[in-house]
Amino acid sequence: MRARTVPATLLVLLIAIGTLHANRRKQKDKYVPTTINICDISDRDSKVHCYCEHSQEINEALKTECWVFNGGIQKSDPLWTSFSSQSNIENLAFNVRADGGLDFVPSKVLRYLRRLKHFSMKYSSIPKIDTNTFMNLTSVQEMTLTKNQIIVLNKHAFNNLPNLTVLTLDENKIKELVTETFYELPVLQKLYLTNNSISVIQDGAFRHLVNLVELELDRNNIVTLKKECFDGLANLKRLDLRKNKLAVLESFTFTELWNLQELLLDYNEIYILAQRTFDGLSLLKKLSLSHNKLVTLAGGLFEGVRGLSALDLRHNKLQRFTMDNLRPIYDNLKNQNSYINLDGNDFNCDCHLAWMHKLRHEASSIKVRTSLEKFVCKFNSNPTLNAHFAYFESNAINSNILPENDDKSQIKDYSDEPDEFFQEEIDDTDEPKLTKGENERTLLQIPVELLPCPQDVKSVTDRTYTYPSQNEAKDYRNLIQPSTAAASQLILNFALPTLPVVMLLRYG
Repeated sequence: MRARTVPATLLVLLIAIGTLHANRRKQKDKYVPTTINICDISDRDSKVHCYCEHSQEINEALKTECWVFNGGIQKSDPLWTSFSSQSNIENLAFNVRADGGLDFVPSKVLRYLRRLKHFSMKYSSIPKIDTNTFMNLTSVQEMTLTKNQIIVLNKHAFNNLPNLTVLTLDENKIKELVTETFYELPVLQKLYLTNNSISVIQDGAFRHLVNLVELELDRNNIVTLKKECFDGLANLKRLDLRKNKLAVLESFTFTELWNLQELLLDYNEIYILAQRTFDGLSLLKKLSLSHNKLVTLAGGLFEGVRGLSALDLRHNKLQRFTMDNLRPIYDNLKNQNSYINLDGNDFNCDCHLAWMHKLRHEASSIKVRTSLEKFVCKFNSNPTLNAHFAYFESNAINSNILPENDDKSQIKDYSDEPDEFFQEEIDDTDEPKLTKGENERTLLQIPVELLPCPQDVKSVTDRTYTYPSQNEAKDYRNLIQPSTAAASQLILNFALPTLPVVMLLRYG
């Protein structure tokens, strides 16, 4: 029988198929993954080491913290592409542990992380944030860039981050905020720039932050403010400008901040507040101006902030604070969550402060009552009268003499009540310890009728103020009467015999 022959074309085809399979087997045997799992770096000399939570398997890590131990890593380093091995990371933090170890933002990494929500970077040496560095990171909600030595924020440095709600840039060296640095951030609510070197805020620097609620600019070098600085911040509720170098605040400085509720201006060098500085802040509830250089307050200063219920003017150089100053906000200070503190000023004990007796009597807030009860002023009357005041103070304390309707057993303790504005305790670590001087008295221990009432000095704190009338002390005396006949007799017995004739005529 004749042998069967294979057609030449078929033979060629079979040979080609065999060769193809052989090559595929060789390639498979030689295959080495080109992408390093960023969560499983075994090379001890690697410049970056990452620690992953949840799982270290490919694309299963959710939270990753990376440490940069060695300097000199470049933008083109293939290590950055390794982050594609964990594209589902939601929380990523970089901590640099070498001087000059990282002088740029690894933007390439962020492009791989399609579900990234929280990004943090600390201790790098980045001189500036370039335009569009973070552009189109649509999933990022919070970004923290603290202690990175950043000096410059370019225009559009933070551009098109549609879901960013919190941006923290604390403890850098930023010198200026330029217009449109923060652009297309439609839901940003909190912006923190504490402890930088900011001295200039360009007009409209925050113009596009229409939903910003909280802005912290404390511990910077800001010298002047214009209302144009705050264009666009119509929904801002809290503004912190403590520990800057502000000296003069002009009228309508904050007029663009229609919804502001809390304004902190402590530890500046403010010595002038224009009469209409706070106009436009109709919703302001808390104003803090402690540790400044205020000597006087313009008349009508609080007319534009009639909702104010928390006022801190500690440690200025104020010499007078009258009922006329207080009248626009007096009723608010009687409420449970109110607060006022005038300690550490240069007040004389006279009838201009007699309103403190009335407010202490009417206030529901334990903070107001405590502040007034501890208030100390300077008493510069004649030595004989001082002696009688000293006698009255010691006897009033020993006898527990209280004003009418002020039985201690009936005083409600509000210390456990919620306090909307003062949940955080006042930081008094830098406060000087006040000690009562030889000519100083606790105001509320001096009966209203014994407070001197100067009639020759017109108030410089209130342009609408008139010369005190001779009956002014009597008017205040009618507000608070001693609770017992014994207390009244005590005052009469020891005070009236030595009162000057003019005072006897004045007080009847």
